[in-house]
Amino acid sequence: MSQSIARNNITATQDDENISINLILAILSTGIMAFIGILTETLTNVLFPGLMAEFHVDTSTVQWLTTGYLLTVALVTPLSSYFKRKLKLRTIFLTAIVLCITGCLMAACTLNFPMLMTARILQGAGTGIALPLMFNIILEQSPKSKIGMLMGVGGMVVAVAPALGPTVGGLVGTFMPWRWIFVILLPFLFVSLVCGLKTIHQVTPTEEAHINPLHVLCLAVGFVCFVFALDRGGSAVTAVSNGDTSATTQCVIAVVLLLIAMAALLVFAWVSHRAFSPLVRLTVLRSVKFRWHLLAYVLLQFVTIGYGYMIPNASQLGFGASVLAAGVVLLPGALLGAASAPVSGSLLDKFGPVRPMFTAMLADLRAFASKR
Repeated sequence: MSQSIARNNITATQDDENISINLILAILSTGIMAFIGILTETLTNVLFPGLMAEFHVDTSTVQWLTTGYLLTVALVTPLSSYFKRKLKLRTIFLTAIVLCITGCLMAACTLNFPMLMTARILQGAGTGIALPLMFNIILEQSPKSKIGMLMGVGGMVVAVAPALGPTVGGLVGTFMPWRWIFVILLPFLFVSLVCGLKTIHQVTPTEEAHINPLHVLCLAVGFVCFVFALDRGGSAVTAVSNGDTSATTQCVIAVVLLLIAMAALLVFAWVSHRAFSPLVRLTVLRSVKFRWHLLAYVLLQFVTIGYGYMIPNASQLGFGASVLAAGVVLLPGALLGAASAPVSGSLLDKFGPVRPMFTAMLADLRAFASKR
């Protein structure tokens, strides 16, 4: 009798550790949406020279297609904790997919630069909702022994899509009008919609969550002023290099905006510390390990996004490369990242975080040393 009970317990445990088809499809549906959203983040970078010529804008203006998109993602993502507590997962998913589809349709029918900018903002809002939703589903519904592998799949979306964007943009931009890029993405979003409606289900109950408008206001003011401060700072550097007399004015504006951003973020931190249910729980920053991990992640994203913007534009504007060549130059790294992410997640499940991280660090250091 006891042996039979033990066998039943083992069987139940094994069943609990299996990844269900519904979970795979739920992750796939949110992953497709997040992947497309992040893909478009750098997809338009390779098209900047053509967009500048078509809409008669300069480099500092056209780069807002990426900067505005990222700013929208940064503003919407912190709201994910509130959405998760207040709304059902299916409602959150539908909101994100509608924003992404609307943004793609508007971008495909763009008549002018402001219309394209609005489309990018809608896509950024959809991505800012979809990306946390994907990781929430993984963390809540995955078997504990498989979390690392599935988080690796989610990390693959974050790491590979920005690098793959210029390649896709170069291929499509070479053989067809750039608006068709967003038309091609639409069928994938509709597949994500159908798949998500059938497989995403609620695991934890919703609650009567409330949000303090002051939290959102401070966060928005801080992020917006910080981005504009960097923009004005870049304009000041350009003005100095060109001997323009407006350099001092640009520098003063950048400093003022930076001070406003710092003040807004400090107020946000103070209000969050006193709130019963803050928008972002900053107490996690008390952990030294978490701070170092966060810094490493931010630097990694900084490098990935920076190269995704710099390399395609430098290839075209500086070396006269074609749109196709500028996009394909990032393809090897993107494919390697796609293959490595799930493997590294499996290694995390098996060996813990130290060995995979140090192995990757040593490989990076060796590659850097060989280049020198």
